[in-house]
Amino acid sequence: MSQEQINEVIELSVGCCYQHNPELLDEIFDDLPVEINKQILSGTVAALQGDIDSLAWFCGYFAGAVNRSEDNEKPHLIMLLSKMLIKNGMEAFVDFSPYPGCRLVVINTEKFESLPQKVKGLMQEAFDVNEASGEEVKRINNAILEELVVEK
Repeated sequence: MSQEQINEVIELSVGCCYQHNPELLDEIFDDLPVEINKQILSGTVAALQGDIDSLAWFCGYFAGAVNRSEDNEKPHLIMLLSKMLIKNGMEAFVDFSPYPGCRLVVINTEKFESLPQKVKGLMQEAFDVNEASGEEVKRINNAILEELVVEK
């Protein structure tokens, strides 16, 4: 796949986020190799930096909160917490990452610890907060990428 084609798929992915279309995102991520998916994920996150609502929705999609368009009609804690983290200076897929099963993985623990106590308290109230080593976080991130791969 050429870089131009990858850029077109990124644009399509971004459009899916604006439209809250999980079914089309599934089609995009299910049919491409892991390395291409990484580029599309990275490009989509970069393109959504100016739109916190769409980026939080994308986090909800990756965490499994939004699997069908009908899921868009109900509030999702994972999206609200993602939005709160982003608004407080954490970067999605850099400082924290959504994980299937409606979970968030805090990657940058120093940045998390510097958040206002109210934000940390809401996170701890909403989730079971567990500490993991850097190696464990890397394993979790690799598992997220593996979720994007479908054997044919």
